[in-house]
Amino acid sequence: MRLEGKIALITGGGSGIGLATARAFCREGAKTLLFGRRTDRLQSAVQELGPQAQAVTGDMTRNEDLDRLIKTAMDTHGRIDIVVNNAGAFSGAPLHEMEEAQWNDTMDLNISSVFRLTQRALKPMIAQKSGNFLHISSILGMIAVPQVAAYNASKGALIQFSRSIAMEYGALGIRSNAICPGLIETEMTADLMADKELMAIWAKDYPIGRFGKAEDVANACLYLASDESAFVTGVVLPVDGGFTAH
Repeated sequence: MRLEGKIALITGGGSGIGLATARAFCREGAKTLLFGRRTDRLQSAVQELGPQAQAVTGDMTRNEDLDRLIKTAMDTHGRIDIVVNNAGAFSGAPLHEMEEAQWNDTMDLNISSVFRLTQRALKPMIAQKSGNFLHISSILGMIAVPQVAAYNASKGALIQFSRSIAMEYGALGIRSNAICPGLIETEMTADLMADKELMAIWAKDYPIGRFGKAEDVANACLYLASDESAFVTGVVLPVDGGFTAH
């Protein structure tokens, strides 16, 4: 098994990309802590995944919840090998009409909370001289589209944050990589993708001929979490069906 003996934390682990990644990790032998706000979704995921998985309910923007997540992992397993920073939010508005609260909320969840969790996870990783961060950014961290300036900016910042970790902690055996999905079929995108006319137009920008599935991103996470990618750090990996190639 590719992740045998590894301890992984996945934020936003109860659905979508987070759950798909948890499935892949548990299948490959990792003991996986799923973190999120919706207890029912987390419990359903754990029931599906079995004894390899554990649910920790909490809010990424609350320091006390992040402290509890780290404490649970350390008390239960004594180490943290992989952190998948997957939790995030998408919202949009014309920039000149955007409320400051909307900007702040997006930045707090999509980048500031990632900083806070990463800082906490780094301490045991430094002590054990190994660790691996996977940051779920977006192609909108690489390119920009109108009316989602806060999201664009937060995901671009996440890419640079990932690179910064790779540069600062590589000598300590800690890797960090960013994954940039294109449009992925999940619960979060269901309302948007219900617009079949719009989707037909957007699909023309995907050379591979389809939108992504959560499993496509999970497979990229599995590679970057495994020792197969031991010499890979600081990369920005689009998982976008070729969208950013043109």
